[in-house]
Amino acid sequence: MNYPIVKYVTASAKHSEPEYAGTHNLYDEQLKTVLRTLTTNGYISLGYDTGRDKMFETIDDYGGDTIECVYTGIKIKAATRIIAQNLGFNTEHTYPQSFFNEAEPMKSDLFHLYPTEANANNVRSNYPFGFVVSNITWQQGGSKRGYDYQNTVVFEPRNAHKGNVARSLFYFCVKYGNLGSYMSQKQDSALRLFNVIDTVDERERLRNTRIKSFQNIRNPFIDHPEFIDRIISTFTIANRTPVPKISAAPYNIIFDTLAVNDTVSYYIGIMNYGKANLTINSAVSNAPQFIVESVPPSVPNGELRYIKVKFKPTAINTTYNAALTVSNNDSNIIIPLKGFSNSSIGITKISGEIPADYQLNQNYPNPFNSMTKIYFQIPGFKSVKLSVFDISGKEVAILLNELLQPGKYETTFDAGNLSSGVYYLKMLVNYGMEFSDFKKIVLVK
Repeated sequence: MNYPIVKYVTASAKHSEPEYAGTHNLYDEQLKTVLRTLTTNGYISLGYDTGRDKMFETIDDYGGDTIECVYTGIKIKAATRIIAQNLGFNTEHTYPQSFFNEAEPMKSDLFHLYPTEANANNVRSNYPFGFVVSNITWQQGGSKRGYDYQNTVVFEPRNAHKGNVARSLFYFCVKYGNLGSYMSQKQDSALRLFNVIDTVDERERLRNTRIKSFQNIRNPFIDHPEFIDRIISTFTIANRTPVPKISAAPYNIIFDTLAVNDTVSYYIGIMNYGKANLTINSAVSNAPQFIVESVPPSVPNGELRYIKVKFKPTAINTTYNAALTVSNNDSNIIIPLKGFSNSSIGITKISGEIPADYQLNQNYPNPFNSMTKIYFQIPGFKSVKLSVFDISGKEVAILLNELLQPGKYETTFDAGNLSSGVYYLKMLVNYGMEFSDFKKIVLVK
């Protein structure tokens, strides 16, 4: 019986971003707590005037003193906040000031402040964000105000700013909380879609870095927008119910080519990358040639266990296809199984004595009717292939192709599916690099 070698390896890795190392494998309130600490410790509050000065003069100047309204795309030339204000621009608070009574440090936190054209800012007011589907009362540059699917007034930013809005509000709610109950389930859901529609671009990354140079912290949701997928709620304290998550490796099993009634076993790794215990209810093969030998009753979260499956072909020259169904308390998985049989009906080691050299003997009987025995010997642990060719040089049967220990061997060749005639038996050791020989065999029916 052949078994694969299973080697356990212990390794350590260094997080590529040390500041986020503490977020590893955390979800919901635990993750929010770590992110709140990251965005609070060392935070520098600039004050409202200084913060806005930095925004207009440096943070949102992407060349030539050009300032762009995040909602309409309107651009002006302004080197300072005062000039920008004189040209009809002001400062948008993505999280409306009225919901936190214009208090610091929220009021001046640049991660939710943006330059806007004054009218667009007024139109947005303190409405929640969402998708406008009807009754549009204002639109410009891709942004619009109107009714959502529930006939509630919402403000929809243009696509280029949707993700920025979402990541600003994720940051704000995780750091400061749902002040004034501005955030809701409906708005949370819309923002998650915004986060997908408008992914982080180079300008947003640059803005994140520029703000850090003044406030001394970064927005984690810009560095890792996927963090929101590990937080079930931005508007309330909530933890998801821990669930298991199953994965199999490999997910497509191909067994060795065997003689009839020979066996080989395979260990299939079952990984639980969820947060709760994985219960394995059963593992069932739908073909008798694939035999489930052992199944772990459970897999703790973050760990690996193995299902052992044995392949035992019952007919020569056959390809077997089957499926292993693993029933569990996550989602049932189906693993394809495939195996092959050759023209041999088994190999027997007839002597453990180590031969002095390689040898392929003439088959017996020869000529033969359907079945004949083949004898050979090898002096070392080698890869051996026995195959049969017709007189045109076409390989018509593989009797053996595997690693063998030193010794003398006997195998039986069943030629029941071949026509009468002359054939050649060929033996290769280590792909012919160490030994090769052939014998003429005659099939008479």
